[in-house]
Amino acid sequence: MGRIFDLDSPIMRGLSKMADVMWLNILVLVFALPLIIQQYLMLGAMAYDEQGFVINYVFWAWIVGIVASIPLGAALTAMHFVLLKIVRDEESYITKTFFKSYKENFKQSSILMIIQFIAAGILVMDFLLMRNAGVVYRYIITAASIVLLMAAMYIFPLQSKFQNTILGTLKNSFLVAIMALPKTIAMVVVSLFPILLYYFFGFKLVPLIILIGIAGPGYACAALYNETFKKFEPKEEEVSEEQELENAIKKIEEDDQT
Repeated sequence: MGRIFDLDSPIMRGLSKMADVMWLNILVLVFALPLIIQQYLMLGAMAYDEQGFVINYVFWAWIVGIVASIPLGAALTAMHFVLLKIVRDEESYITKTFFKSYKENFKQSSILMIIQFIAAGILVMDFLLMRNAGVVYRYIITAASIVLLMAAMYIFPLQSKFQNTILGTLKNSFLVAIMALPKTIAMVVVSLFPILLYYFFGFKLVPLIILIGIAGPGYACAALYNETFKKFEPKEEEVSEEQELENAIKKIEEDDQT
């Protein structure tokens, strides 16, 4: 019975990971607050507008949201960097590792976030403006949204793990999304699940969202794309004990000669 509560037991390791994911979620929420507050205030005002100018509110919420979303890009990149380490059981200090990745990826992640927010806004505005244009056009917008959403699942994970240009990261996100299509679909479902729950239960789920609303689905996604990413990572050469001994002897001899 005592072994259950050992630090190395599966239960304790699982609880430790859960605590790390919760703390990581809070860190991300700090950087998401500007966008959350801005969207809530601007879109929430629609409920008090008797004229019903929905497009006007959505347009300005989108434009201002482009700026408000900037801090979130690097936070999502840092989150995925830490989550992949948690999935792989790699030792790391959550807070220190998070802010280190945030700082290193801030510029490129911010640009990627802006690009995503602009693309999403264009699709939403197109849908609202052309919603009476016919069924075919709505299907086209919906299909484009699904494709972009699947690619978006990999943008910040790729940014966190691989060095590349902005265009290279965007291109690879589409390629990986197609290559690992079943996992991509699972990632989309997992990522949209908190939104679906919030739609049905509203503010009752706010405490749960604060604890695991972002990093929780992110952890599930990291578990899904982990094996896919390993295919693109440089493989470490396995060195036998005899080779290690020979290398050590050579190093000692070189040190003696110098």
